[in-house]
Amino acid sequence: MNSTRNTQARIAMHGCIVLLLGLLGGIGFSYAAAVADTSSQLYGVWKFVHMEGIINGIVVLAVAGIWPCLDEQQSSVRIGKWTLLLGAYCNAIGPWITALFIGHRVIQPQTALESFVVYGFYIPGTLPLVSFALFVWALSRRAS
Repeated sequence: MNSTRNTQARIAMHGCIVLLLGLLGGIGFSYAAAVADTSSQLYGVWKFVHMEGIINGIVVLAVAGIWPCLDEQQSSVRIGKWTLLLGAYCNAIGPWITALFIGHRVIQPQTALESFVVYGFYIPGTLPLVSFALFVWALSRRAS
């Protein structure tokens, strides 16, 4: 298996793990839908867990699909890969912590745990934006 295929398989594996976290969050979402009103905090946080994992997992799998089109020798592509994976895991794990231990949306952190989730997971969860800017740059250079 060549280097590109090996990297592609590892990215796909991470995408499947993130997707699995989101699908497992569907259990909590189903429970919240059964016992709480759709306007409740419980319903909202479990929906967030479910959707973040699914969406981020699909995004990572999509990148795995286009990986052979990228030149993984470029430093921008390598940085993009790591910022994508770090951001996807943050987006999948942060909501789990929120749902299990906080129980409400965390917009303005009030406790140490809320600050940990916001600054340790939600803010780094924006890293896929950097990834895709780097991937667009790399693909545009390759296409020209």
